[in-house]
Amino acid sequence: MTSPHPLAAAARIYLRREPRAHYHWRFGILVSAAVATPLIVGELTGSRPGGVTGALAAWFIALAIPPKTAIQRLLFLGRRLLILTTTSALGLLTGHHLLWSAAAIIILALMIPVPGMTITPLITFIMATSAPPGLTATGYLGAFFLGGTTALIALLIPVAASPIAPLFTSLDVKDLRRRAIEHIHRRSPEVRYAAQAAVCICAGYLILTALDWPHAGWVLVGVLTTLRPSWGATEARVVKRSIGMIGGSTMTAMLLLASAQTSYWVTVAAIAVLGGLARPLRQYNYGYWPILGTPVLLLLVSLEDPLTVLDSAWRLGNNLLGAAITLLAITFLWPHRTQRRPTRSGSQ
Repeated sequence: MTSPHPLAAAARIYLRREPRAHYHWRFGILVSAAVATPLIVGELTGSRPGGVTGALAAWFIALAIPPKTAIQRLLFLGRRLLILTTTSALGLLTGHHLLWSAAAIIILALMIPVPGMTITPLITFIMATSAPPGLTATGYLGAFFLGGTTALIALLIPVAASPIAPLFTSLDVKDLRRRAIEHIHRRSPEVRYAAQAAVCICAGYLILTALDWPHAGWVLVGVLTTLRPSWGATEARVVKRSIGMIGGSTMTAMLLLASAQTSYWVTVAAIAVLGGLARPLRQYNYGYWPILGTPVLLLLVSLEDPLTVLDSAWRLGNNLLGAAITLLAITFLWPHRTQRRPTRSGSQ
């Protein structure tokens, strides 16, 4: 049987909805308010860097899928807030020490299978290693925690509950340790995935730092957001994120040009609207998510450290480079039994 054309196969993967696809628009409204609030407070109190940091924290807290009951959301998101604040503190402490940062990356990557960890703590760690100069370490952590708390409070509202939320995992330390040990003993795909992430991100961090690569963190995020435990999931992420990033970077370039001619408040309004529209797309079709999610992040950063169209191009190029690194690593270092050549596709 003749294999489908690579472009047709990529289009089919890109357009495929997520399992149990759902666009939770009420949740999007809460995310919009949670991200905008720190920006408004920061500007009114004369601390724009703090407002930007708080908005980024709110955004990362809101990336989680909120459990169904208020108490579960409080425990789940509270744990997430503590983890992300801790990894941010770790990034601030090790940011000027290459080897200590590399060691922290390895540890955080190997902890990915632990309930509550995932890849987001690694992203907030990387983000904190190059924290904005307008804040002290204490100011950064304080703004991050308060911004994350704002999102947590917003997501306690009943309409935040996700209809596709997974079962809430226990906070018991002994239970978490037991699950981690089981993963290791079974050599589960999650453990292999964590080891792959540790190698790729640590090696990438050391090499890109040595090369003084512009916006190197975006390459690492590109790897983290495309590398998955299975080949099918990795292939889908590479296709969806790469195509979505093209649209997202194009939109970002236009918005950066427009924001340079408008006021701070117009940019904040754009961030709030795009954030509210973008966040629910992660559970509908991940390929659409970068189209609106990319402008949110870059507009946030540009409020304190003005970006240009060239920076948007770097964002696209570095994310595509990260996706390419993922494909090369999976293809040549850790090929899966079910893996096909990256240029071919079939049913998943």
